[in-house]
Amino acid sequence: MRVAARAAARTALALALLAGFSAPALAKGRSGGILPGATAKDPVDIDAGKLDYFDKEQRLVYSGGVIVVNGPSTLKASRLTILLDKAQEGAPATGGDRVRHIDAEGPVTLVSKDQIGVGDHGSYDRAENKVYLTGNVTLTQGDNVAKGDRLVYDVGSGQATMMGQRVRSMFTPSEAKKDDKDAKSKRD
Repeated sequence: MRVAARAAARTALALALLAGFSAPALAKGRSGGILPGATAKDPVDIDAGKLDYFDKEQRLVYSGGVIVVNGPSTLKASRLTILLDKAQEGAPATGGDRVRHIDAEGPVTLVSKDQIGVGDHGSYDRAENKVYLTGNVTLTQGDNVAKGDRLVYDVGSGQATMMGQRVRSMFTPSEAKKDDKDAKSKRD
């Protein structure tokens, strides 16, 4: 009976933490949400096949087709690990402002407005306020494509840096796009 009560208490605690993820993130010193394009007021919505919560480590592990939506951005991964800051005694137990670090195992796809980033692994670190994509990284914006080994996106400044032994980019001028449309319409 005692084991069942402990399991119920853990489940209730995990649900309380998850309820906090849907509350606005009101963290001081963080200008945006946990995904690019999101604000600190945007809720974090996580959908997955399974959630394991580790109370002592303040760690949540989502697995099975994980989808995270934060404002206008969406992250898809096979597995997602979230590390939380310890709750301050007497402070409200909201989850979004307690996110310290996120690791995503892939394939990882991050969609933000008109950009799509794909890589083998991804992570977000609140202290640095940066999103990282590593391993076979591709960043697309419309017809423009950049490929490399690692992408670092600064959430605060909006600056992205692609790195690797070789970085390859292909940019399609807007005139070329217009010429392609005109040629297609003439064929039809």
